Amino acid sequence: MNTLFEAYKKMFLIRTAEEELVALYLKEKIMSFVHFYIGQEAVAVGVCDALKKEDKVLGNHRSHGHYLAKGGDLKKMICELLGKENGSSRGKGGSMHMMDRSVNFMGSTPILGSVVPLACGTAFEQKYNNKPDVTVVFLGDGAFEEGIVYETFNLAALFKLPLILVVENNLFSTNSKLKDRRSDAHHVQGIVTGFGIQYVKADGNDYEDVLGKAKKLIAGARMGHPAVLECMTYRHMAHSGPIFEEEYREEDTAENRLKKDSIKKMRQAVLHGGVSEQEIVSAEDGIKKTVQDSIDFALNASYPPKESLYTDLYAP
Repeated sequence: MNTLFEAYKKMFLIRTAEEELVALYLKEKIMSFVHFYIGQEAVAVGVCDALKKEDKVLGNHRSHGHYLAKGGDLKKMICELLGKENGSSRGKGGSMHMMDRSVNFMGSTPILGSVVPLACGTAFEQKYNNKPDVTVVFLGDGAFEEGIVYETFNLAALFKLPLILVVENNLFSTNSKLKDRRSDAHHVQGIVTGFGIQYVKADGNDYEDVLGKAKKLIAGARMGHPAVLECMTYRHMAHSGPIFEEEYREEDTAENRLKKDSIKKMRQAVLHGGVSEQEIVSAEDGIKKTVQDSIDFALNASYPPKESLYTDLYAP
């Protein structure tokens, strides 16, 4: 089996699904905020390819890619976005509150940084019960600046938790640039290692770089060495929704995004690895059909019955 080709197919699935979901969003079929993952596919797939099925993953408001990379069901995801009963959270969570324990995707939360302490608790449970598994949590560069994240660093180091924090640094928190949010002395590696957590930086537009570094950190986490993997990447769409203004972008211009596009780079790598153009096109066509079939299924699926309005909910 060509592992690069398999990874490319996962990345292409995420990209294609997101592009088609953009179309649904513009047709007002998705009546909620949606944060598209386009551009960051190499991070989710690179990290999740280094995990076992038993390992757990948690995500943030931009987690369609995380869920699919962990083995999530595309039909269930689209149903969830459309508020249908077949959704991963029975149509009650939407884009930002997905959960699917069948693939150990333990949930996504939209409040900035809030998912990080939840992942810390999951990792503590694994440690407490002597499980050989790890927990991975995805967060953005904006969430990295939240105080609860630093509290998690302290607890993870103190208890030697099997926890990996993947910081997807796409250069913006909403539209706020790094230089407008951080002092000149701000140093991610210094902050992380100051708590006794291992730190590694990866090219988030390069699947192989992410995979290789994730494998090493995850192996260490299984031995009680928590870590942060910071992946530098580009968010192709707006913070929320598909529309964005180009003028606030500096490094991640349209030209640079295209040049460093992880999908484009992976396709070339697969070709150079011996897979023919015909095989790639055939796989791409099959994925496009899968995506369209999943959308058709979701559009025709049923909404939750009114009687279930107050079921499957938690209120403190």
